[in-house]
Amino acid sequence: MEIRGIIPAIGTPLRDGDRVDEPGLRRLAQYLLKAGVNGVFANGSMGGFAFLTDEEQERAVATVAAEVAGKVPVIAGVGDTGTARAVRKARRLAGEGVDALAVLPPFFFFANQQHLVAWFSEIAAAVDLPVFLYDNPALTKCSILPETAAELRRRIPSIAGIKVSHQDCASLQELLWVTREFSGFTVLTGSEFLVLVALEMGCQGSIGGLYNVCPQIVVDLYRAFESGDRERARRRQRELIEAWQIFKYGAIWGAFDEALRWLGIAERATGAPYSTELPDEEKRKVREILERQVRPWLNESAKDASATAG
Repeated sequence: MEIRGIIPAIGTPLRDGDRVDEPGLRRLAQYLLKAGVNGVFANGSMGGFAFLTDEEQERAVATVAAEVAGKVPVIAGVGDTGTARAVRKARRLAGEGVDALAVLPPFFFFANQQHLVAWFSEIAAAVDLPVFLYDNPALTKCSILPETAAELRRRIPSIAGIKVSHQDCASLQELLWVTREFSGFTVLTGSEFLVLVALEMGCQGSIGGLYNVCPQIVVDLYRAFESGDRERARRRQRELIEAWQIFKYGAIWGAFDEALRWLGIAERATGAPYSTELPDEEKRKVREILERQVRPWLNESAKDASATAG
C-alpha cells in the first residue's frame, strides 16, 4: 500500500486518568476519513505519545487501526529513549494492524549519526513492516542528516521514507537529492507552512497535527497541486497558515483542545501536565479563526451530505 499524500498526525482524545477516549478517537478518525485524507499517523507528537503510558499508546494505535479498517494506510509512531525499549514498543505496535512505523531518534541524551544508524537498523530488523524515519530535531535534540537517511536506505530496504519536521529547505533539498536513487522512498514534510513548497521541491506529501482541525483545506491543496491548479493550491496554503494561527494560544495544546470541542469531537487530547485552560478572550480568538477558516468547509460538507440523502 503506497503511503503518500495528506496524512494527519491524529490526536488522541482522552478521559479521566489520561486514558484513551475511544469513542472520541473514533469520531476524530471518521472526521479525517470523511475529508479524504490519504493516511493516518497515530501515536505521533500530536498524538501525545510522550504523556501516555505504553498501554495507552497501544490502545490508541489499535483503536485508530480498527476504525480506519484498511481504508487508508495507518502509520504508528515509535518514540523512546533506548534501543531495548524502542524495539519492544515497535514490536507491540506492529502487532496492532498498522501498515508502517514512524520512528523518532532516541531522545533525552544527545545521539550522533553513528548512534542513529545503529538505532534505526536494530528497530527495523525487529519488525516486518516498512519503517519511516521521523526527523524532529526541535523535540529530540538530534537531526537525521540527509546522508544518514540515504545510508540507512542503502543498508535497509524496509526503510520506506522519512518525515521531516523542520523548515530548513536547503537540508530538504539535499535530502531529496541524495535519496533520488531509491525507488519508492517517500519524503513527507511535517511543516504546515511549507506544504506547497515541499510538493514543488519533490516531496510526496505531508504529515501535520493541524490537519486534525482542518483536513479539508490541506486535502484540497494536495488535490489542486496534483491537478496542476497552482493558484488554488496557493490559496489553500494561505488558508492553512491562517488556520494555524490558533496554535498561538494555549501553548498549542490549549487551542487544540478548544478546536476539538468546537468540532464536537472530544473534550480534550492533552495529558498532564500540559493541559492548558484558555482565558475567555483567547477562546474567542481561536473560535473566530475556526469560524473563518473551517466553518465554510463544514457547511459545504453538510450540504453535500444533504444532497446525497435527498
